[in-house]
Amino acid sequence: NYTYPLFTDSKERTLYTLALVFPRKDYSLAKNNLPMLLGTFMSLLTILGIYIISINYMMRQKKIADVKTDFINNMSHEFKTPLATISVATDSLANDKIATNPEKVKYYSGLIKQENLRMKKQVENVLNMSKLERNEVQLFLKETDVRALIKEISESFGLIVAQRNGTLTQEFNTSKYTFKIDEFHISNALVNLLDNANKYSPDAPQIKVKTRNEGNFYVVEISDKGMGMDMDNKTRIFEKFFREETGNIHNVKGQGLGLSYVKKIVELHKGQILVESQKGKGSTFTIKLPMVH
Repeated sequence: NYTYPLFTDSKERTLYTLALVFPRKDYSLAKNNLPMLLGTFMSLLTILGIYIISINYMMRQKKIADVKTDFINNMSHEFKTPLATISVATDSLANDKIATNPEKVKYYSGLIKQENLRMKKQVENVLNMSKLERNEVQLFLKETDVRALIKEISESFGLIVAQRNGTLTQEFNTSKYTFKIDEFHISNALVNLLDNANKYSPDAPQIKVKTRNEGNFYVVEISDKGMGMDMDNKTRIFEKFFREETGNIHNVKGQGLGLSYVKKIVELHKGQILVESQKGKGSTFTIKLPMVH
């Protein structure tokens, strides 16, 4: 109840009092102020939404900046070695004793060519990823003996593994192995996976290449007994520029483009790539390609 004295006598005694009663006061106040309350609530939601979006955007920008820095550091490192080799080789060729020795000239010129091709390959990796991002890569599919292709790649890569006293074993369990693929890109994808298995095996690499038929899919498994990876990174490894090792980004060479490239090539073939890994025990990458004729 709300009361207020209206009339008083000469002795200041109240003669009449006005009394007001609000049986549904809260409802009445809320109803009258509803537009204002709604406006305030919407304003708070808008401010909160803008704040969350801003924080998320800032986090993404920070992540992109970190990725860009890592990528530039890795690319600089990748170019530094061949440039230093080329510099030494050109200085050697300028030496009169070497310049008059045909065998030495041939050796150093071959070295320059080799390192030049290495740098060219690094640039092509980046350009290929750029084309893939813009969907500019066109596959040239042709009927291929995929088993023979994998065998050839494995045997060739086995020589690199053998230099580290490692082993590369093959196990072919397929009865159907001829279907349409882009031989160039699939070869690159397999070499990338084999290269990763080799790079991330600290000791003598033990790599196994296994194939099988699974319904209408041709399945290739490339497993190693290397350092493996954390479960948290299983999905992130396919991101562009992401690399497992972050403490010392130069202890394993590369720009973090390999697995991103592999995933995009497999997806362009309407296939899928899976990974199973345990830290300290190794990783297994599985590629499933539809057998299109």
